[in-house]
Amino acid sequence: MRSVYEETRIPLQIRRLMVFDEICKLAKSKPDEIVHLSPYTQLSFGVMYLLDFKRFVAFGGMFEYAYTREEVIEQRISVIPNDELVMCSLTVNLKAFNKPARNAVGLLLQWNDYVKNRMHAYVDYREEHFFKINDEIDWNYPAHKFHQRLVATARLPLWDDRDELIADVYRDRKGKPRPERYNEKRLV
Repeated sequence: MRSVYEETRIPLQIRRLMVFDEICKLAKSKPDEIVHLSPYTQLSFGVMYLLDFKRFVAFGGMFEYAYTREEVIEQRISVIPNDELVMCSLTVNLKAFNKPARNAVGLLLQWNDYVKNRMHAYVDYREEHFFKINDEIDWNYPAHKFHQRLVATARLPLWDDRDELIADVYRDRKGKPRPERYNEKRLV
């Protein structure tokens, strides 16, 4: 991806249109398949070109919280960290954010309507597709804090940068980085 998307001197809507225009070109070359601009956008943003309807659909990531073991199984998580089953988890679910649109401009207008004033949290491509939570997590990082939030990638200007809407997945309230693995806290 070009660094022009991160250029803050360009208005946000123009940068969004540039992103949508580029990904729509990619989607048209691979019809009926979700296309991502790069690996780090797979959790948060993708577009599909529907060949039968000749229209585009944008998909965005949304956090889903599983509180019981049965809900975790429904989300198909079978990882055993530190030799124990995951009891709670936070996964990312891709969801269609718009009705089928004919071009990148229509897609962007509907996307703006959907994401306007919605809470979101930044993730990075390094992060796994889910967060293992169990009972080691402290009250400063409750799982439901991210439930139903949109998943935003810090490298793409797809969401407004309003501080009251943003949560940083990797930092606590004091701005300190969170540990890489939450389950290791109990081993120390």
